[in-house]
Amino acid sequence: MQALEGIRIIDMARLGPGPHCSQILADMGADVIRVEAPDPKEGPRAGRMIKLPGDAAIRRNSRSISLNLKTEEGKQVFFKLAATADVVTEGFRPGVVKRLGVDYEAVKAVRPQIVYASLSGYGQEGPYSSYVGHDINYQGITGMLDMTGERDGPPMIPGNTIADNAGGGMNAAISILAALLSRERTGASQYIDMAMVDGLVTMMFFPIEEHLTTGTVPHRSGTITTGLYPWYSIYETKDGKYVSVGAIEPWFYENLCRLLEREELIPHQYGDDAKQQEVFAAFREAFLTKTRDEWVELLMPGETCVGPVLAIDEVVKDPHLRHREMIVDIEEEGGGTRTQVGIMAKLSETPGAIRTPGPEVGQHTPEILSELGYDEPAIEALRRSEAIA
Repeated sequence: MQALEGIRIIDMARLGPGPHCSQILADMGADVIRVEAPDPKEGPRAGRMIKLPGDAAIRRNSRSISLNLKTEEGKQVFFKLAATADVVTEGFRPGVVKRLGVDYEAVKAVRPQIVYASLSGYGQEGPYSSYVGHDINYQGITGMLDMTGERDGPPMIPGNTIADNAGGGMNAAISILAALLSRERTGASQYIDMAMVDGLVTMMFFPIEEHLTTGTVPHRSGTITTGLYPWYSIYETKDGKYVSVGAIEPWFYENLCRLLEREELIPHQYGDDAKQQEVFAAFREAFLTKTRDEWVELLMPGETCVGPVLAIDEVVKDPHLRHREMIVDIEEEGGGTRTQVGIMAKLSETPGAIRTPGPEVGQHTPEILSELGYDEPAIEALRRSEAIA
């Protein structure tokens, strides 16, 4: 038994937050069916569509039906499918699902208890709602880019699409679970307007709250968690690698100074700027005397809040992440294994599982149509009408 077993999710989103949201829910047992449009054969987008590889890990534990929602026959199939669903998600620009005729109100008419989630960059309403954008734009408008980088340098792009994955995907999953719980109590359907900028603003609450409380404007490398102090920073080591230091609490800072053999720095954790620069210089000098792994072996168990800065090829081999099953080896059909990211939610009684690899677009079209009551002649008729690929 898995936590979301018996919950069916119809996912119309193509890239970014929608697939990530669905993967999280599918890993916990939901039956995720991806409704994916056939690639256009003509027009400006023909042969130019950006899409995830069919077997991408983010598509795992799901099935795919290729469905052309611009045809009446395709819409009829969609509504038959939606009538069996608990959740519908979409990631089109605001207004698109209304024009296609598959919006919340239309789905609610065939499935009154539906939870319908629209994921977009700027939201369904507001001055920016109709604008196109990508992760970097959403980070820019929420202050995240401005808070990332060196003190005297330009804003820097973080190493992850935070708006897609956390601002959108994870927050959408949280919102959907909350709506499903509410439906259990009230029986009512619900519409979710999940904007990536909204999710990022929530994640930026510390610097925003600082500004609203004090009137000051936080800047990159100007706050505790962006590198203002030497005890929350990154340092190069003897072998050209790096360690992260996050010794915020005084007792961790004291332990760090002792193990670095710089006990004279202990009284100066919150000294003036000149003293902070002295501590920075002393830390830089000290860390250059050993390799990264030597420092990690000494400091990480030493109550110092020090850890390694790992490259991606090191992440997938890390013993702790392997033990936590956040990097796992999955057996593939026909033999062999494939390594991928594991399941983040560790539920004691209803654990998640990687059940199936990601599907190719339309891989399960006949199977799903058969479940909806279509026989082979009817399926062939849908092909002729170009409702399915």
